[in-house]
Amino acid sequence: MTNNIKSLRLGSIAVAAVVVALLVVLMFGFNRVNEYEAAVKRNPLTGAVAAVPYRQGLYHSILRSWTNYSLREVQFPIDGASETLTALTSDQLQIEVDAAFRYRLVPDSAVHLYLTVGSPRDVHDYVYNAYRSATRDAIAEMAAQDILSEERAGIADRIEQIMATRLVPRGVEITDFFVREVVPPESIRQAIEAKLAREQQVQAESFQTQVVVEQANQQRAEAAGIRDAQEIIAASLEGTAGQRYLYWRYLEMLGKIGEGQNNVVVAPTEGGIPLFFTPDR
Repeated sequence: MTNNIKSLRLGSIAVAAVVVALLVVLMFGFNRVNEYEAAVKRNPLTGAVAAVPYRQGLYHSILRSWTNYSLREVQFPIDGASETLTALTSDQLQIEVDAAFRYRLVPDSAVHLYLTVGSPRDVHDYVYNAYRSATRDAIAEMAAQDILSEERAGIADRIEQIMATRLVPRGVEITDFFVREVVPPESIRQAIEAKLAREQQVQAESFQTQVVVEQANQQRAEAAGIRDAQEIIAASLEGTAGQRYLYWRYLEMLGKIGEGQNNVVVAPTEGGIPLFFTPDR
């Protein structure tokens, strides 16, 4: 009887142990790979790494270790912020660059990243170091004056290009890169402001010169019109027809004068001495 009880107890303990083992396996013996992830499998005993990454699914972890990599785009800095880096230009002037970027991992490169770079955290640090290095290399290729003038728009493209040459072979794609602000040294900033002020002054003076030239052209055209009108009038007053026209105009004006009050008429004479008289109404 005692032996039976002991056997039952041992059987119960064994069953409980099996149940606990199954629960542990169910709870901790699987690795879940989400639809936006790629996982790398490694044998912890032999150190062998699977040749291809694993995609979405549920995989057991018995004698296996898993490293999951997110395939979603990563924003740096997070929350839409930006980071300011200090770099030297080709003429050894210090420039501050405020930039941000986004990147993502190529799914088929997860194993290569695991073997050559490391964990997801190591990959992020590697991308960040590549960004800092590329920014300084890109700034070092340009002079401060060029960066702050017509070449400023190309800074982001150049930094992104340098980063791509270093990251794409590793399986990392730069999906977006933008420079929000470039802060020049105080001496350069003052020189740029002085240059802009001078350019605005030159533009204002050029506009004023154009106004003066246009006014002169208008006056010249007006004088030419008056001259042409006088020539036409003088030509029309020549000969007998012109004298008759002047006589008719003289009579017409006398009539208008006669309609007024206290008007003085000046009448020319053959002797050249004008006569002054007031017409009687």
